[in-house]
Amino acid sequence: MTVRVSELNFSQIVTTLILWTRCVQICKGIEAEIKLDVEGSGFHRTLIYHAYFKDLINNNCQAAIYIELPSALYVNVDEIAELRRKGTSTICSIGETDVELFAEKAGRQNVTTCAPVSSSLSTLMIPLHQRYRYARETGGYVDVIVPEPKLLLGCRERVRDHRVSKLDLCEPCVNLAIKWREIPYRMSNDRTYVWPIPVGNSSISTFVTYGTLLATIIGAIFIANAIRTNISKNHSKQD
Repeated sequence: MTVRVSELNFSQIVTTLILWTRCVQICKGIEAEIKLDVEGSGFHRTLIYHAYFKDLINNNCQAAIYIELPSALYVNVDEIAELRRKGTSTICSIGETDVELFAEKAGRQNVTTCAPVSSSLSTLMIPLHQRYRYARETGGYVDVIVPEPKLLLGCRERVRDHRVSKLDLCEPCVNLAIKWREIPYRMSNDRTYVWPIPVGNSSISTFVTYGTLLATIIGAIFIANAIRTNISKNHSKQD
């Protein structure tokens, strides 16, 4: 009887160890790393996210980057529609669409970019633009922080140990997977990107106004004089 109990206990221990080993291999979740590159300068820049999934076994997966933009930044809906049409990038947004608004008057946007995962790697890009700001007395620059993105993964097979995302992804990205799951990640560089935005100096607005008016008057006089001279020459030739 004692031998049988010992054998049973040993069998249970072995089974438990096997299940634990499989769980470590399969159920530990997916580790991800993101590297951010920024291209461009001035008011127009492109964020390029390189997402690497360390323990991704599933094939036929899509990756997505989701960012809630501050009102000082926007994506141009016509530009991203053209990128989709050309097949260059799949990007969509929900929110403010008026690109002419100043930052203080604009609403917010959220933007999603998605792309297939190939060899555990996916490259996702977002073309961003700055909005102009109202002038202030000191002028100078205002630092705008591009928020930390959320990384999502959608696969045909179930992705274990990662909860289903409740984010409001936009079309067509949302339709590329039945369920999108948020994946924790670490950044190989800074998690947020700081983008200085120039602001006009309102303390010199009077000088600028009168200077512009003076330049306009001088220009108008010059043009009127040129027209008068040209008319005079034409009359002289006709005589």
